[in-house]
Amino acid sequence: MVYVLAVLSCCFSLIVGMLMLANVFTVRMSLPLDMPEIEQLRTALKDNPSDEMLKNKIRDMDLASRRFYFASLTSLGTGSLLLLGGLVFAVISLKTLSVMRMKMPNPKEYVMRPEDLAAAASARWVIGGLSVVLLTASIVTGILWQRNESDVIEISDVHKVMVEGQGTKEKVVVSIQPLGPPPLRADFLTNWPAFRGPTGCGTSSYTNTPISWDGKSGKGIIWKVKVPLPGLSSPVIWGKRVFLTGANEKKREVYCFDSANGTLLWTMAVDSAPGNTNKVPQVNQDTGYAAPTSVTDGRIVYSIFANGDISAFDFCAQKMWLADLGLPGNKYGFSASPVLHNGKILIQFDYGGEDGRTSQLIALDAGSGKKVWSASRPVTESWPSPILIDTGKGFQLVTMANEFVVSHDPDSGKELWRVKCGGSDVAPSPIFAGGLVIATETSDLIYAIKPDGAGDVTKTHVAWKSEDGVSDVASPVSNGDLVFFAHSGGTITCLDVKTGKIVWDKSFDGEFYASPGLAGNLIYQVSRSGEVFIFKADRQYAAIGKASLGEPSDCSPAFVDGKIFMRGATNLFCIGTN
Repeated sequence: MVYVLAVLSCCFSLIVGMLMLANVFTVRMSLPLDMPEIEQLRTALKDNPSDEMLKNKIRDMDLASRRFYFASLTSLGTGSLLLLGGLVFAVISLKTLSVMRMKMPNPKEYVMRPEDLAAAASARWVIGGLSVVLLTASIVTGILWQRNESDVIEISDVHKVMVEGQGTKEKVVVSIQPLGPPPLRADFLTNWPAFRGPTGCGTSSYTNTPISWDGKSGKGIIWKVKVPLPGLSSPVIWGKRVFLTGANEKKREVYCFDSANGTLLWTMAVDSAPGNTNKVPQVNQDTGYAAPTSVTDGRIVYSIFANGDISAFDFCAQKMWLADLGLPGNKYGFSASPVLHNGKILIQFDYGGEDGRTSQLIALDAGSGKKVWSASRPVTESWPSPILIDTGKGFQLVTMANEFVVSHDPDSGKELWRVKCGGSDVAPSPIFAGGLVIATETSDLIYAIKPDGAGDVTKTHVAWKSEDGVSDVASPVSNGDLVFFAHSGGTITCLDVKTGKIVWDKSFDGEFYASPGLAGNLIYQVSRSGEVFIFKADRQYAAIGKASLGEPSDCSPAFVDGKIFMRGATNLFCIGTN
Protein backbone atom coordinates (compact mmCIF):
# COMPACT_ATOMS: atom_id res chain seq x y z
CA MET A 1 0.00 0.00 0.00
CA VAL A 2 2.81 2.41 0.89
CA TYR A 3 4.53 1.54 -2.40
CA VAL A 4 1.40 2.52 -4.35
CA LEU A 5 1.09 5.79 -2.44
CA ALA A 6 4.75 6.62 -3.12
CA VAL A 7 4.37 5.96 -6.84
CA LEU A 8 1.13 7.93 -7.05
CA SER A 9 2.55 10.92 -5.14
CA CYS A 10 5.63 11.04 -7.35
CA CYS A 11 3.55 10.84 -10.53
CA PHE A 12 1.16 13.43 -9.16
CA SER A 13 4.00 15.86 -8.40
CA LEU A 14 5.56 15.30 -11.83
CA ILE A 15 2.27 15.91 -13.64
CA VAL A 16 1.42 19.02 -11.59
CA GLY A 17 4.91 20.43 -12.19
CA MET A 18 4.68 19.89 -15.95
CA LEU A 19 1.20 21.43 -16.09
CA MET A 20 2.39 24.46 -14.11
CA LEU A 21 5.34 25.04 -16.41
CA ALA A 22 3.03 24.81 -19.41
CA ASN A 23 0.64 27.23 -17.72
CA VAL A 24 3.45 29.70 -17.03
CA PHE A 25 4.41 29.84 -20.72
CA THR A 26 0.74 30.06 -21.72
CA VAL A 27 0.17 33.03 -19.40
CA ARG A 28 3.24 34.85 -20.72
CA MET A 29 2.03 34.37 -24.30
CA SER A 30 -1.53 35.59 -23.64
CA LEU A 31 -1.26 39.02 -22.02
CA PRO A 32 -4.65 40.73 -22.44
CA LEU A 33 -3.25 43.94 -23.96
CA ASP A 34 -1.23 42.06 -26.55
CA MET A 35 -4.04 40.07 -28.22
CA PRO A 36 -3.65 40.54 -31.99
CA GLU A 37 -7.29 39.57 -32.60
CA ILE A 38 -8.52 42.41 -30.39
CA GLU A 39 -6.09 44.85 -32.00
CA GLN A 40 -7.42 43.90 -35.45
CA LEU A 41 -10.99 44.52 -34.28
CA ARG A 42 -10.01 47.90 -32.85
CA THR A 43 -8.44 48.83 -36.17
CA ALA A 44 -11.67 47.84 -37.94
CA LEU A 45 -13.65 49.91 -35.43
CA LYS A 46 -11.78 53.05 -36.48
CA ASP A 47 -13.21 52.59 -39.97
CA ASN A 48 -16.72 51.84 -38.62
CA PRO A 49 -17.00 53.75 -35.32
CA SER A 50 -20.79 53.28 -35.14
CA ASP A 51 -20.70 49.47 -35.50
CA GLU A 52 -22.22 48.36 -32.18
CA MET A 53 -21.82 44.68 -33.02
CA LEU A 54 -18.10 45.20 -33.51
CA LYS A 55 -17.88 47.08 -30.20
CA ASN A 56 -19.66 44.27 -28.37
CA LYS A 57 -17.36 41.69 -29.94
CA ILE A 58 -14.32 43.64 -28.75
CA ARG A 59 -15.76 43.87 -25.24
CA ASP A 60 -16.57 40.16 -25.18
CA MET A 61 -13.12 39.13 -26.42
CA ASP A 62 -11.43 41.49 -24.02
CA LEU A 63 -13.47 40.15 -21.10
CA ALA A 64 -12.82 36.55 -22.12
CA SER A 65 -9.08 37.13 -22.46
CA ARG A 66 -8.90 38.77 -19.05
CA ARG A 67 -10.94 35.98 -17.41
CA PHE A 68 -8.65 33.39 -18.95
CA TYR A 69 -5.59 35.34 -17.84
CA PHE A 70 -6.70 35.71 -14.23
CA ALA A 71 -7.98 32.14 -14.11
CA SER A 72 -4.55 31.00 -15.25
CA LEU A 73 -2.91 33.04 -12.50
CA THR A 74 -5.26 31.51 -9.93
CA SER A 75 -4.49 28.00 -11.17
CA LEU A 76 -0.78 28.73 -10.84
CA GLY A 77 -1.30 29.64 -7.20
CA THR A 78 -3.35 26.52 -6.53
CA GLY A 79 -0.84 24.40 -8.44
CA SER A 80 2.04 25.68 -6.32
CA LEU A 81 0.31 24.51 -3.17
CA LEU A 82 -0.59 21.15 -4.71
CA LEU A 83 2.96 20.65 -5.94
CA LEU A 84 4.43 21.43 -2.54
CA GLY A 85 1.97 19.06 -0.86
CA GLY A 86 2.66 16.32 -3.39
CA LEU A 87 6.41 16.63 -2.94
CA VAL A 88 6.16 16.50 0.83
CA PHE A 89 3.90 13.42 0.66
CA ALA A 90 6.21 11.75 -1.88
CA VAL A 91 9.28 12.24 0.34
CA ILE A 92 7.43 10.88 3.38
CA SER A 93 6.13 7.87 1.40
CA LEU A 94 9.54 7.05 -0.03
CA LYS A 95 11.16 7.31 3.36
CA THR A 96 8.48 5.09 4.93
CA LEU A 97 8.81 2.56 2.12
CA SER A 98 12.56 2.40 2.51
CA VAL A 99 12.21 1.79 6.25
CA MET A 100 9.56 -0.92 5.78
CA ARG A 101 11.66 -2.79 3.20
CA MET A 102 14.68 -2.91 5.37
CA LYS A 103 15.46 -6.33 6.85
CA MET A 104 16.13 -5.92 10.50
CA PRO A 105 19.70 -7.11 11.00
CA ASN A 106 20.78 -9.49 13.72
CA PRO A 107 23.68 -7.77 15.36
CA LYS A 108 25.20 -11.10 16.29
CA GLU A 109 25.15 -12.49 12.76
CA TYR A 110 25.51 -9.45 10.49
CA VAL A 111 28.72 -7.53 10.12
CA MET A 112 28.64 -4.36 7.95
CA ARG A 113 31.15 -4.55 5.14
CA PRO A 114 32.90 -1.36 3.93
CA GLU A 115 31.06 -1.46 0.61
CA ASP A 116 27.70 -1.68 2.46
CA LEU A 117 28.57 1.37 4.51
CA ALA A 118 29.52 3.26 1.34
CA ALA A 119 26.28 2.24 -0.38
CA ALA A 120 24.20 3.39 2.58
CA ALA A 121 25.97 6.74 2.63
CA SER A 122 25.43 7.18 -1.12
CA ALA A 123 21.74 6.38 -0.71
CA ARG A 124 21.36 9.01 1.96
CA TRP A 125 23.07 11.59 -0.26
CA VAL A 126 20.83 10.66 -3.21
CA ILE A 127 17.64 10.94 -1.15
CA GLY A 128 18.77 14.22 0.39
CA GLY A 129 19.77 15.66 -2.98
CA LEU A 130 16.50 14.62 -4.57
CA SER A 131 14.57 16.28 -1.75
CA VAL A 132 16.53 19.51 -2.20
CA VAL A 133 15.94 19.47 -5.98
CA LEU A 134 12.21 18.90 -5.59
CA LEU A 135 11.88 21.55 -2.90
CA THR A 136 13.85 24.05 -5.02
CA ALA A 137 11.63 23.33 -8.02
CA SER A 138 8.59 24.01 -5.90
CA ILE A 139 9.97 27.31 -4.61
CA VAL A 140 11.03 28.46 -8.10
CA THR A 141 7.61 27.64 -9.49
CA GLY A 142 6.02 29.61 -6.67
CA ILE A 143 8.23 32.59 -7.48
CA LEU A 144 7.32 32.34 -11.16
CA TRP A 145 3.67 32.40 -10.19
CA GLN A 146 4.19 35.48 -8.01
CA ARG A 147 6.05 37.23 -10.84
CA ASN A 148 3.22 36.42 -13.22
CA GLU A 149 0.72 37.69 -10.68
CA SER A 150 2.63 40.98 -10.62
CA ASP A 151 2.43 41.10 -14.41
CA VAL A 152 -0.88 42.92 -13.99
CA ILE A 153 -1.32 46.23 -12.23
CA GLU A 154 -4.85 47.00 -11.18
CA ILE A 155 -5.16 50.78 -11.09
CA SER A 156 -7.73 51.72 -8.49
CA ASP A 157 -8.32 55.12 -10.04
CA VAL A 158 -10.01 54.04 -13.28
CA HIS A 159 -9.04 56.39 -16.10
CA LYS A 160 -11.70 57.33 -18.63
CA VAL A 161 -10.44 58.81 -21.87
CA MET A 162 -12.16 60.01 -24.99
CA VAL A 163 -10.77 58.33 -28.08
CA GLU A 164 -11.76 59.92 -31.35
CA GLY A 165 -14.60 57.96 -32.90
CA GLN A 166 -14.73 55.37 -30.11
CA GLY A 167 -16.45 57.10 -27.22
CA THR A 168 -15.50 56.65 -23.57
CA LYS A 169 -13.28 53.70 -22.73
CA GLU A 170 -12.02 52.40 -19.40
CA LYS A 171 -8.57 50.94 -18.98
CA VAL A 172 -7.82 49.40 -15.59
CA VAL A 173 -5.19 46.81 -16.41
CA VAL A 174 -1.66 47.30 -17.70
CA SER A 175 0.51 44.40 -18.79
CA ILE A 176 3.98 44.17 -17.29
CA GLN A 177 6.97 42.96 -19.23
CA PRO A 178 10.53 42.69 -17.91
CA LEU A 179 13.13 45.25 -18.91
CA GLY A 180 14.76 44.29 -22.17
CA PRO A 181 18.34 44.91 -23.22
CA PRO A 182 19.51 48.51 -23.70
CA PRO A 183 18.34 49.93 -27.03
CA LEU A 184 20.66 50.56 -29.94
CA ARG A 185 21.58 53.98 -31.29
CA ALA A 186 19.29 53.35 -34.27
CA ASP A 187 16.35 52.90 -31.89
CA PHE A 188 16.82 56.42 -30.55
CA LEU A 189 16.87 57.84 -34.08
CA THR A 190 13.62 56.16 -35.12
CA ASN A 191 11.74 57.24 -31.97
CA TRP A 192 11.31 60.63 -30.27
CA PRO A 193 12.84 59.94 -26.85
CA ALA A 194 13.51 63.42 -25.46
CA PHE A 195 12.81 67.14 -25.71
CA ARG A 196 13.13 68.08 -29.39
CA GLY A 197 13.86 64.52 -30.44
CA PRO A 198 16.84 62.17 -30.49
CA THR A 199 19.42 64.94 -31.02
CA GLY A 200 17.72 67.63 -28.95
CA CYS A 201 17.74 69.89 -32.00
CA GLY A 202 14.13 69.43 -33.17
CA THR A 203 14.92 67.48 -36.36
CA SER A 204 13.45 64.29 -37.79
CA SER A 205 14.50 62.32 -40.84
CA TYR A 206 10.93 61.24 -41.63
CA THR A 207 9.53 62.75 -44.82
CA ASN A 208 5.98 61.36 -44.61
CA THR A 209 4.64 63.68 -41.90
CA PRO A 210 1.14 65.12 -42.41
CA ILE A 211 0.65 68.69 -43.65
CA SER A 212 -3.09 69.20 -43.20
CA TRP A 213 -5.39 68.78 -40.19
CA ASP A 214 -8.03 70.55 -38.13
CA GLY A 215 -8.47 69.84 -34.44
CA LYS A 216 -12.03 71.17 -34.19
CA SER A 217 -13.53 69.16 -37.03
CA GLY A 218 -11.32 66.12 -36.48
CA LYS A 219 -9.96 66.20 -40.02
CA GLY A 220 -6.53 64.56 -40.10
CA ILE A 221 -6.74 63.75 -36.36
CA ILE A 222 -6.23 60.07 -35.55
CA TRP A 223 -7.16 60.69 -31.92
CA LYS A 224 -7.14 63.34 -29.23
CA VAL A 225 -7.18 62.73 -25.49
CA LYS A 226 -7.67 65.08 -22.59
CA VAL A 227 -4.58 65.32 -20.36
CA PRO A 228 -5.58 65.16 -16.67
CA LEU A 229 -3.25 67.90 -15.37
CA PRO A 230 -1.81 70.96 -17.15
CA GLY A 231 1.78 71.25 -18.28
CA LEU A 232 4.08 72.66 -20.93
CA SER A 233 6.14 69.51 -21.38
CA SER A 234 6.15 68.07 -24.88
CA PRO A 235 5.38 64.42 -25.69
CA VAL A 236 8.09 61.78 -26.01
CA ILE A 237 7.40 58.61 -28.00
CA TRP A 238 8.93 55.16 -27.94
CA GLY A 239 7.29 52.41 -29.97
CA LYS A 240 3.66 52.12 -28.90
CA ARG A 241 4.00 54.42 -25.89
CA VAL A 242 3.64 58.19 -25.55
CA PHE A 243 4.74 59.86 -22.31
CA LEU A 244 3.70 63.21 -20.93
CA THR A 245 3.74 64.98 -17.56
CA GLY A 246 1.26 67.22 -15.80
CA ALA A 247 1.24 69.06 -12.50
CA ASN A 248 -0.33 71.74 -10.37
CA GLU A 249 0.54 73.22 -7.00
CA LYS A 250 -0.38 70.01 -5.17
CA LYS A 251 0.11 67.11 -7.60
CA ARG A 252 2.70 65.87 -10.08
CA GLU A 253 1.92 63.03 -12.48
CA VAL A 254 3.50 61.03 -15.31
CA TYR A 255 1.19 59.68 -18.03
CA CYS A 256 1.59 56.81 -20.46
CA PHE A 257 -0.68 56.70 -23.53
CA ASP A 258 -1.11 54.08 -26.23
CA SER A 259 0.22 55.70 -29.41
CA ALA A 260 -2.20 53.72 -31.59
CA ASN A 261 -5.50 54.83 -30.06
CA GLY A 262 -4.78 57.36 -27.29
CA THR A 263 -5.81 55.12 -24.43
CA LEU A 264 -4.40 56.34 -21.13
CA LEU A 265 -2.60 53.19 -20.00
CA TRP A 266 -1.43 54.44 -16.65
CA THR A 267 -0.98 57.47 -14.43
CA MET A 268 1.73 57.56 -11.77
CA ALA A 269 1.84 60.17 -9.02
CA VAL A 270 5.26 61.59 -8.19
CA ASP A 271 5.22 62.03 -4.44
CA SER A 272 7.74 64.26 -2.74
CA ALA A 273 10.31 62.70 -0.47
CA PRO A 274 9.32 62.44 3.23
CA GLY A 275 9.58 65.83 4.90
CA ASN A 276 9.22 67.76 1.62
CA THR A 277 5.49 67.43 1.07
CA ASN A 278 4.97 71.18 1.44
CA LYS A 279 7.67 72.06 -1.07
CA VAL A 280 5.95 74.47 -3.47
CA PRO A 281 8.05 76.31 -6.08
CA GLN A 282 7.55 79.82 -7.36
CA VAL A 283 6.43 79.64 -10.99
CA ASN A 284 5.19 81.90 -13.75
CA GLN A 285 2.05 80.99 -15.70
CA ASP A 286 4.15 80.76 -18.87
CA THR A 287 6.25 78.03 -17.24
CA GLY A 288 4.01 76.22 -14.77
CA TYR A 289 4.76 73.16 -12.66
CA ALA A 290 5.49 70.67 -15.48
CA ALA A 291 7.57 72.46 -18.11
CA PRO A 292 10.51 70.01 -18.53
CA THR A 293 9.98 67.24 -21.08
CA SER A 294 10.68 63.65 -20.03
CA VAL A 295 13.42 61.45 -21.49
CA THR A 296 13.34 57.70 -22.08
CA ASP A 297 15.79 54.95 -22.99
CA GLY A 298 13.06 52.66 -24.32
CA ARG A 299 12.68 50.89 -20.98
CA ILE A 300 12.38 53.61 -18.32
CA VAL A 301 10.95 57.12 -18.53
CA TYR A 302 12.58 59.87 -16.45
CA SER A 303 10.68 63.05 -15.53
CA ILE A 304 11.55 66.16 -13.52
CA PHE A 305 9.22 68.80 -12.12
CA ALA A 306 9.32 72.42 -10.99
CA ASN A 307 9.85 71.47 -7.33
CA GLY A 308 13.05 69.52 -8.05
CA ASP A 309 11.53 66.03 -7.80
CA ILE A 310 12.72 63.60 -10.47
CA SER A 311 11.14 60.18 -11.03
CA ALA A 312 11.91 56.99 -12.92
CA PHE A 313 9.14 54.58 -13.98
CA ASP A 314 9.42 51.62 -16.28
CA PHE A 315 7.00 51.29 -19.19
CA CYS A 316 4.60 49.28 -17.03
CA ALA A 317 4.21 51.81 -14.20
CA GLN A 318 6.69 50.27 -11.81
CA LYS A 319 8.49 52.94 -9.81
CA MET A 320 12.23 52.46 -10.16
CA TRP A 321 13.30 55.38 -7.98
CA LEU A 322 12.50 58.92 -6.88
CA ALA A 323 15.07 61.64 -6.16
CA ASP A 324 14.80 65.09 -4.65
CA LEU A 325 17.22 67.71 -6.02
CA GLY A 326 15.91 70.45 -3.77
CA LEU A 327 13.66 73.38 -4.52
CA PRO A 328 15.03 75.30 -7.54
CA GLY A 329 15.64 79.00 -6.96
CA ASN A 330 14.10 80.25 -10.18
CA LYS A 331 11.76 83.25 -10.40
CA TYR A 332 9.87 81.97 -13.46
CA GLY A 333 9.92 78.25 -12.67
CA PHE A 334 12.23 75.38 -13.55
CA SER A 335 12.07 74.24 -17.19
CA ALA A 336 15.31 72.44 -18.20
CA SER A 337 14.64 68.98 -19.64
CA PRO A 338 16.96 66.10 -18.66
CA VAL A 339 19.40 64.40 -21.04
CA LEU A 340 20.36 60.72 -21.09
CA HIS A 341 23.94 59.57 -21.72
CA ASN A 342 25.84 56.36 -20.91
CA GLY A 343 23.53 55.28 -18.10
CA LYS A 344 23.37 58.75 -16.54
CA ILE A 345 20.62 61.36 -16.32
CA LEU A 346 22.16 64.80 -16.85
CA ILE A 347 20.33 67.81 -15.38
CA GLN A 348 21.08 71.50 -15.81
CA PHE A 349 20.05 72.82 -12.38
CA ASP A 350 20.66 76.55 -12.58
CA TYR A 351 19.86 78.60 -9.53
CA GLY A 352 19.07 82.23 -8.83
CA GLY A 353 21.50 82.31 -5.93
CA GLU A 354 19.43 84.31 -3.43
CA ASP A 355 20.48 82.12 -0.48
CA GLY A 356 24.04 81.42 -1.55
CA ARG A 357 23.37 78.23 -3.49
CA THR A 358 25.12 77.95 -6.83
CA SER A 359 24.02 76.55 -10.16
CA GLN A 360 25.05 72.97 -10.85
CA LEU A 361 25.20 70.35 -13.53
CA ILE A 362 24.09 67.08 -11.93
CA ALA A 363 24.52 63.48 -13.11
CA LEU A 364 22.31 60.78 -11.58
CA ASP A 365 22.72 57.06 -12.11
CA ALA A 366 19.86 56.05 -14.40
CA GLY A 367 19.40 52.74 -12.62
CA SER A 368 19.30 53.92 -9.01
CA GLY A 369 18.86 57.71 -8.98
CA LYS A 370 22.02 58.15 -6.90
CA LYS A 371 24.26 61.11 -7.65
CA VAL A 372 27.28 60.18 -9.78
CA TRP A 373 28.83 63.64 -9.93
CA SER A 374 27.95 67.32 -9.82
CA ALA A 375 29.78 70.34 -11.23
CA SER A 376 29.39 73.97 -10.17
CA ARG A 377 28.45 76.44 -12.90
CA PRO A 378 29.42 80.14 -13.03
CA VAL A 379 25.88 81.23 -13.97
CA THR A 380 22.62 82.32 -12.40
CA GLU A 381 19.09 81.07 -13.11
CA SER A 382 18.20 80.13 -16.69
CA TRP A 383 15.56 78.20 -18.63
CA PRO A 384 17.26 76.38 -21.57
CA SER A 385 17.75 72.63 -21.77
CA PRO A 386 21.23 71.20 -22.41
CA ILE A 387 22.03 69.24 -25.56
CA LEU A 388 24.38 66.33 -26.12
CA ILE A 389 26.54 66.72 -29.24
CA ASP A 390 28.89 64.31 -31.00
CA THR A 391 31.86 66.27 -32.32
CA GLY A 392 33.50 63.23 -33.92
CA LYS A 393 36.17 63.36 -31.22
CA GLY A 394 33.80 62.66 -28.35
CA PHE A 395 30.55 63.74 -26.78
CA GLN A 396 29.98 67.12 -25.17
CA LEU A 397 27.12 68.43 -23.07
CA VAL A 398 26.48 72.02 -24.15
CA THR A 399 24.63 74.34 -21.77
CA MET A 400 23.39 77.92 -22.00
CA ALA A 401 22.60 80.47 -19.33
CA ASN A 402 22.88 84.13 -18.57
CA GLU A 403 26.34 85.37 -19.62
CA PHE A 404 27.86 82.05 -20.71
CA VAL A 405 27.68 79.15 -23.15
CA VAL A 406 29.55 76.30 -21.44
CA SER A 407 30.49 72.80 -22.64
CA HIS A 408 31.07 69.92 -20.22
CA ASP A 409 32.36 66.37 -20.42
CA PRO A 410 29.14 64.34 -19.95
CA ASP A 411 31.02 61.49 -18.26
CA SER A 412 32.72 63.55 -15.55
CA GLY A 413 31.16 67.02 -15.54
CA LYS A 414 34.51 68.66 -16.26
CA GLU A 415 34.23 72.00 -18.06
CA LEU A 416 35.71 71.80 -21.57
CA TRP A 417 35.22 75.32 -22.90
CA ARG A 418 33.18 78.45 -22.41
CA VAL A 419 32.13 81.56 -24.32
CA LYS A 420 31.28 84.78 -22.49
CA CYS A 421 28.06 86.41 -23.68
CA GLY A 422 25.90 89.30 -22.59
CA GLY A 423 22.39 87.83 -22.46
CA SER A 424 19.81 87.85 -19.67
CA ASP A 425 16.72 85.74 -18.88
CA VAL A 426 17.95 83.19 -21.41
CA ALA A 427 15.31 80.65 -22.46
CA PRO A 428 16.15 79.17 -25.93
CA SER A 429 18.19 75.96 -25.95
CA PRO A 430 21.26 75.61 -28.18
CA ILE A 431 21.47 73.38 -31.25
CA PHE A 432 24.32 71.73 -33.14
CA ALA A 433 24.30 72.26 -36.91
CA GLY A 434 26.93 72.43 -39.62
CA GLY A 435 29.62 71.56 -37.09
CA LEU A 436 28.76 74.62 -34.99
CA VAL A 437 27.03 75.14 -31.66
CA ILE A 438 24.40 77.80 -32.33
CA ALA A 439 23.28 79.60 -29.20
CA THR A 440 20.72 82.37 -28.86
CA GLU A 441 21.47 84.67 -25.94
CA THR A 442 18.24 86.55 -25.25
CA SER A 443 18.65 90.35 -25.29
CA ASP A 444 22.10 89.92 -26.83
CA LEU A 445 23.28 88.09 -29.95
CA ILE A 446 23.29 84.75 -31.72
CA TYR A 447 26.64 82.97 -31.33
CA ALA A 448 28.01 80.25 -33.64
CA ILE A 449 30.79 78.42 -31.79
CA LYS A 450 33.35 75.86 -32.97
CA PRO A 451 33.32 73.12 -30.29
CA ASP A 452 36.96 72.03 -30.57
CA GLY A 453 38.49 74.55 -28.17
CA ALA A 454 39.52 74.43 -24.51
CA GLY A 455 39.08 76.92 -21.71
CA ASP A 456 37.80 80.40 -22.47
CA VAL A 457 37.35 80.41 -26.27
CA THR A 458 35.40 83.67 -26.53
CA LYS A 459 38.07 85.31 -28.69
CA THR A 460 39.19 82.26 -30.66
CA HIS A 461 36.29 79.94 -31.48
CA VAL A 462 33.26 82.12 -32.21
CA ALA A 463 32.73 81.61 -35.96
CA TRP A 464 30.18 84.42 -36.25
CA LYS A 465 27.71 86.55 -34.32
CA SER A 466 24.41 88.01 -35.45
CA GLU A 467 21.92 90.47 -34.05
CA ASP A 468 19.33 89.42 -36.65
CA GLY A 469 16.66 86.99 -35.52
CA VAL A 470 17.56 86.77 -31.83
CA SER A 471 14.74 84.70 -30.33
CA ASP A 472 13.53 85.08 -26.76
CA VAL A 473 11.67 81.83 -25.98
CA ALA A 474 11.74 79.33 -28.87
CA SER A 475 14.89 77.36 -29.72
CA PRO A 476 16.21 77.43 -33.30
CA VAL A 477 16.15 74.60 -35.84
CA SER A 478 18.48 73.86 -38.75
CA ASN A 479 18.84 71.59 -41.76
CA GLY A 480 22.63 71.97 -41.65
CA ASP A 481 22.69 74.68 -44.32
CA LEU A 482 20.20 77.18 -42.93
CA VAL A 483 19.12 77.96 -39.40
CA PHE A 484 15.68 79.31 -38.45
CA PHE A 485 14.77 81.45 -35.42
CA ALA A 486 11.22 82.13 -34.19
CA HIS A 487 10.60 85.25 -32.11
CA SER A 488 7.66 85.44 -29.71
CA GLY A 489 6.35 88.47 -31.63
CA GLY A 490 5.58 86.29 -34.64
CA THR A 491 8.69 86.74 -36.79
CA ILE A 492 10.79 83.94 -38.29
CA THR A 493 14.32 84.69 -39.46
CA CYS A 494 16.47 82.47 -41.66
CA LEU A 495 20.28 82.74 -41.47
CA ASP A 496 23.08 80.99 -43.31
CA VAL A 497 24.73 78.46 -40.99
CA LYS A 498 28.26 79.04 -42.27
CA THR A 499 28.26 82.85 -42.34
CA GLY A 500 25.43 84.01 -40.11
CA LYS A 501 24.14 86.31 -42.84
CA ILE A 502 20.41 86.85 -43.07
CA VAL A 503 18.70 84.96 -45.90
CA TRP A 504 15.08 85.97 -45.31
CA ASP A 505 12.80 87.31 -42.62
CA LYS A 506 9.00 87.01 -42.42
CA SER A 507 6.24 88.11 -40.06
CA PHE A 508 3.33 85.81 -39.29
CA ASP A 509 -0.08 86.36 -37.78
CA GLY A 510 0.66 84.77 -34.43
CA GLU A 511 2.95 84.59 -31.42
CA PHE A 512 5.58 81.87 -31.00
CA TYR A 513 6.64 80.19 -27.75
CA ALA A 514 6.94 76.65 -29.08
CA SER A 515 10.21 75.68 -30.74
CA PRO A 516 9.94 74.84 -34.46
CA GLY A 517 10.40 71.29 -35.70
CA LEU A 518 11.98 70.04 -38.92
CA ALA A 519 10.73 66.85 -40.61
CA GLY A 520 12.44 66.06 -43.88
CA ASN A 521 12.60 69.47 -45.53
CA LEU A 522 9.50 70.92 -43.87
CA ILE A 523 9.43 73.22 -40.86
CA TYR A 524 6.46 73.17 -38.48
CA GLN A 525 5.98 76.26 -36.32
CA VAL A 526 3.21 76.16 -33.71
CA SER A 527 1.71 79.50 -32.66
CA ARG A 528 0.33 80.22 -29.22
CA SER A 529 -3.23 80.09 -30.61
CA GLY A 530 -2.69 76.57 -31.95
CA GLU A 531 -2.21 77.50 -35.59
CA VAL A 532 0.65 75.57 -37.23
CA PHE A 533 2.56 77.22 -40.08
CA ILE A 534 4.28 74.75 -42.43
CA PHE A 535 6.91 75.92 -44.89
CA LYS A 536 10.00 74.66 -46.68
CA ALA A 537 13.47 74.85 -45.16
CA ASP A 538 14.78 76.75 -48.16
CA ARG A 539 16.59 79.93 -49.10
CA GLN A 540 13.33 81.43 -50.30
CA TYR A 541 10.25 81.33 -48.11
CA ALA A 542 7.76 78.85 -49.55
CA ALA A 543 4.57 78.13 -47.64
CA ILE A 544 3.21 74.59 -47.70
CA GLY A 545 0.08 75.21 -45.69
CA LYS A 546 -1.47 76.03 -42.34
CA ALA A 547 -3.14 73.63 -39.93
CA SER A 548 -4.90 74.07 -36.61
CA LEU A 549 -5.10 72.22 -33.30
CA GLY A 550 -8.26 74.05 -32.34
CA GLU A 551 -6.81 75.08 -28.98
CA PRO A 552 -3.78 77.08 -27.73
CA SER A 553 -0.36 75.45 -27.55
CA ASP A 554 3.14 76.39 -26.40
CA CYS A 555 4.63 72.91 -26.82
CA SER A 556 6.97 71.57 -29.47
CA PRO A 557 5.86 68.91 -31.98
CA ALA A 558 7.12 65.33 -31.85
CA PHE A 559 7.60 63.40 -35.11
CA VAL A 560 7.50 59.66 -35.77
CA ASP A 561 6.79 57.61 -38.87
CA GLY A 562 3.76 59.20 -40.59
CA LYS A 563 2.51 60.95 -37.43
CA ILE A 564 2.93 64.12 -35.39
CA PHE A 565 2.15 64.26 -31.69
CA MET A 566 1.28 67.66 -30.21
CA ARG A 567 0.17 68.87 -26.83
CA GLY A 568 -2.42 71.60 -26.63
CA ALA A 569 -3.68 73.49 -23.61
CA THR A 570 -6.12 70.67 -22.84
CA ASN A 571 -5.56 67.70 -25.15
CA LEU A 572 -2.85 65.48 -26.55
CA PHE A 573 -3.20 65.06 -30.33
CA CYS A 574 -2.07 62.32 -32.68
CA ILE A 575 -2.08 63.74 -36.20
CA GLY A 576 -1.94 61.65 -39.35
CA THR A 577 -4.05 59.21 -41.34
CA ASN A 578 -5.49 55.90 -40.14
